[in-house]
Amino acid sequence: MYTVSARQLQREYKKVLKKANRVKEPVVVISNNKLQGAVIGIDQLEELRLNAVAEEALKDYREGRTKSISTPDELEIEFAEIRRTARKK
Repeated sequence: MYTVSARQLQREYKKVLKKANRVKEPVVVISNNKLQGAVIGIDQLEELRLNAVAEEALKDYREGRTKSISTPDELEIEFAEIRRTARKK
């Protein structure tokens, strides 16, 4: 794990961001010998977002809030319903 001081982050934020993107690990920010936060690279952020979406989708599936679509016709019907709903709003 990489660490930087809050002061170092202020002075060298570009370096810290480059490091976070390069090492693919959080760079921990410390101030007064206490953990204050972390800087993550853009790839890690995207991975966190994708994981959150996947977990939400899995939860929806487990709770029965998903639909099975087997044919192109069923897909078109579903899209038509979505369009109607969007127009109402």
